[in-house]
Amino acid sequence: MRRSIRYFLAYLLVLCMIVAVLQLPTATISAKSTKATLTYEFTGEDASTPGYAEGAIRLKSTTDGDYYLYWANDKKALSGYYEISKLSIKKGKTGTFTFENHTAIPADATKVIAVEASKAKDNVKVKDAVAVFTLPKNKLIGFKSTQALYSFSSYSDIHIDEEKYGETPAYWWMHSEQHWAQALQYSADKKVDFIVSSGDQVTNAKLANLETEWKAYQYILSDSDYVNPIWESGGNHEVRIDGAVAEELKSYVANTGLDSTADTLNSGKSYYTMTEPTTGDMFIFMSLEGGYRPAQYDEFTDKQLDWLEEVLTENYGKGKNIYLIQHALISRYGAGDDTENPYYSGSINPDLPSAKRFVSIIEKHPDIVWISGHTHEAYQLGYNYSNNAGTSCNMIHNSSVGNPTHINSTGNALDYAFNEDLSQGYYVETFENAIIFNGANVCDQKIYPAYSYIISGNTKQVSTGATAEFTWVDTDVTPAMLNSALANVKTMLGIEYRYSSYDQYQTLKKCYYNYKDSDTKEMTASNRKMAYSMITSYIKSLQAIIKVVPR
Repeated sequence: MRRSIRYFLAYLLVLCMIVAVLQLPTATISAKSTKATLTYEFTGEDASTPGYAEGAIRLKSTTDGDYYLYWANDKKALSGYYEISKLSIKKGKTGTFTFENHTAIPADATKVIAVEASKAKDNVKVKDAVAVFTLPKNKLIGFKSTQALYSFSSYSDIHIDEEKYGETPAYWWMHSEQHWAQALQYSADKKVDFIVSSGDQVTNAKLANLETEWKAYQYILSDSDYVNPIWESGGNHEVRIDGAVAEELKSYVANTGLDSTADTLNSGKSYYTMTEPTTGDMFIFMSLEGGYRPAQYDEFTDKQLDWLEEVLTENYGKGKNIYLIQHALISRYGAGDDTENPYYSGSINPDLPSAKRFVSIIEKHPDIVWISGHTHEAYQLGYNYSNNAGTSCNMIHNSSVGNPTHINSTGNALDYAFNEDLSQGYYVETFENAIIFNGANVCDQKIYPAYSYIISGNTKQVSTGATAEFTWVDTDVTPAMLNSALANVKTMLGIEYRYSSYDQYQTLKKCYYNYKDSDTKEMTASNRKMAYSMITSYIKSLQAIIKVVPR
């Protein structure tokens, strides 16, 4: 009888605890320890929306101390992330960190942990935290990072500047080649499906050296471990030299390959679209056509704007994400700079006719995601996301691979001092219900929690993707034949490095990487035949596109 009473009382106690937890508000939840109390108040219109981090994290300490906040899973701090914040707190006081509008909760995060400074390190364990906050289930997006439909890197303002192939040392962007190589390595290590670049791949310091800059850009790409597609848009440095815009645009088209089709290469256009193969999501790549000074020149022809309007009309609102890759922001409009007192004076003049029409087009399509660059402003300045208080499309600001900038000592302009250890871009994950732009420093391959952003998504998988088409050879393939073919591919990739931005080049390179370390004698006959067939087909595809490139 007594045992039954004890069981009954224990049952009541557990039931009361469950009810108490269920009655906790979703906006503010706390986690307590003997040293500290950790709370997280979600705020804003997305306070109850999965994946949105906006709100205040507060840590109250019973002792003087320095603490680090981290995103964590159930076991440890997330790998590849900086700390959320460092807080110095006096005994009995509270330190606060605030996530801004549209900042993201990582897909793999289940907790926020507070760790004493003496124990702070990469991958610190949850059990070593002084306070742990468990994220409510209604704030998780419902997918792990491994469940992303696809991922890509978003880069801008790489600014290759004569460092390797030019006649003079770099004098504008001192570390651009090194940073470009590091960005490519980050993309390779993250196994992204593709890269998009929103302009200013080269600096175009002088027209005589434009081709050598493109060669450096392409050589670094060819020499990297990155083997997937890369698609670029045209910035103002691609057309930097007044009076030579037509020649410069031709160079941009030839050196990037645009969508790598003969029709586009021969069309005379410098803008194009790409479709992500597993979802049908669309990427629209525009090009500045007016010249170096967007504050003075109409950068978009009527023909390009007609094309943009037609593409959006045909594809908008059909259950897929649409990304617009367009280099230069509109001054005092959205992401990339302060909208009241801009630090950068070279953005697109909003009073120019083409700018007005461009704005009118994107405002009719508020669910698109416009990715820009141009100002180089480091993520730390905070001008990285905007939708103009809900009146425009979603706008994401890319910083710079070549050289992120900060506010100078006067407080009213940008400082272009070089920093070898700073190069910024986004690692982007696309889920059915969300797109997460993870702002990162590619030099040390770490994500900034405070500069990672979430946008509601609308897509689904419609295809698993497929190996690039190839034609089977009729003969049996010996190990010697395959070894010889692999050696030929290695040579060809080196000789034809100037086409490394082309899909055909990257397809051949990826195939080579898949088989280059294989023991061909141990392969089955069918696998040798498939590898050989793929190699010979992809060589022919690359040779065919090279013939139509307008040099």
